Amino acid sequence: MPQLTFINNSTLPFGQNDGALWAGKGSNLRALAGFTASVGPLRIVVIPELAYSANNRLSIDPSDPRFVKPVPANRSKYSSPSNVFPYSIDIPWRFGDAALNRIYPGQSSVSFTSGPAEVGAATENEWWGPAIRNPIVMGDNAPGFPHAFLRTSHPVNTIVGRLDGRWIVGGLNESDYFDDDPSNDVRSLSALGITWKRNAASGLTLGFTRSVFSVASGYSDVPSHLFDALKNTGHPNARALTDSTIIPGSDQIFSLFARWALPRYGLESYVEWGRAEFPVSLRDFLKQPEHTRGYTTGIQWARQISDDAHFRVQAEITNVEQSTTYRFRPIGSFYTSRSVIQGYTNEGQVIGAGLGPGSSGQWIAGDYFKAGWQFGLTAGRLRFNNDAFFLLSYASRCGHDVTTFPGVRAGYSNSYFRLRADYASASRYNTFFQNKNSCESGGEGSDRSNKNLSVTLTTFGW
Repeated sequence: MPQLTFINNSTLPFGQNDGALWAGKGSNLRALAGFTASVGPLRIVVIPELAYSANNRLSIDPSDPRFVKPVPANRSKYSSPSNVFPYSIDIPWRFGDAALNRIYPGQSSVSFTSGPAEVGAATENEWWGPAIRNPIVMGDNAPGFPHAFLRTSHPVNTIVGRLDGRWIVGGLNESDYFDDDPSNDVRSLSALGITWKRNAASGLTLGFTRSVFSVASGYSDVPSHLFDALKNTGHPNARALTDSTIIPGSDQIFSLFARWALPRYGLESYVEWGRAEFPVSLRDFLKQPEHTRGYTTGIQWARQISDDAHFRVQAEITNVEQSTTYRFRPIGSFYTSRSVIQGYTNEGQVIGAGLGPGSSGQWIAGDYFKAGWQFGLTAGRLRFNNDAFFLLSYASRCGHDVTTFPGVRAGYSNSYFRLRADYASASRYNTFFQNKNSCESGGEGSDRSNKNLSVTLTTFGW
């Protein structure tokens, strides 16, 4: 099933959940194609992925020393100047100063199935949880990473209900635009996910996921971290902001989620609630359950209008900004880390919610479907890297980096292909926090307008 995605951004990088592609300013292209083959219990999937970005120069410099401190000498000039210390993460604001053109193994895998169990290795993206746009623990916002897996080949009926699960261990790679230390380019990731339903007909699904990422000496060291998902990582980020000590080790994200589907009413609702730390004790959890929390919640509702037409509404709210407990105890910032300085990323992009570290966002869409056609309106808001913003000496109520992106979308599909186009007119206020003026006095010098066009063509076979 070949797939081709073209994205164009007029002014700024913009986009998420596009796998290996980093959608920078200018033209961007993602192409996938390949084949699958099965021999008895053995299945092979080969779907490499091409990612191209024109990566044109921006009209604003995020590393401008008038607004942020210069990055340390060992960091790339393209690394995030807002995420050096204490909220360190590998999310370059630009991937170098030249066009990007790279081929990845993409959505490839080899697996062996025996009864209810399936074992194998893959580079394909993993999407865990019920979210449409911003899963807390794992999605396809970053390139897929090489990993081994053990998972159920189908849901298993047990005396306690219908269970499904997976366990993976893999290696995460640092981007080329983070630091100049080759000894820390690889990290490990060990993750475990389990879902439960009362029976096959039940509309309620409950789940648990945990992902532990750790410092590793190289890919040869990754297998030794297989059981990290079962180990205690401690509280590496529970230190004062003034404590600059780096203690290499492990960090984690875990979540609980629920999805409730009512097909009779065309309704689906879901929530994923996670934390970056386990509570110190039951007393601690009862007093401050929201400490280090992040969440995504959403809803879908569809209504039949005629025999070949229906209407659908989707909405989602995500928040991984610091909880209010920061006023009483040390706290980190979601997806960043004090012990794994590249944070929860692969190749410079966040593995979880694509809105980014310490951020929040809202999104809504309405679509009309008739025969093979789709027409819709969308709107969204993103407050980016808000935890890092509050570390700035001039942080005020007017200085947040906020993007609004109303848009339209349309699509057509038949038995041979599916074509979809999305257009958004994005307004980014106080881009990279470069507006020190108050709301009352104006100061629009860092505001930017970005036109985003995305077109995806999927064909069913060659």
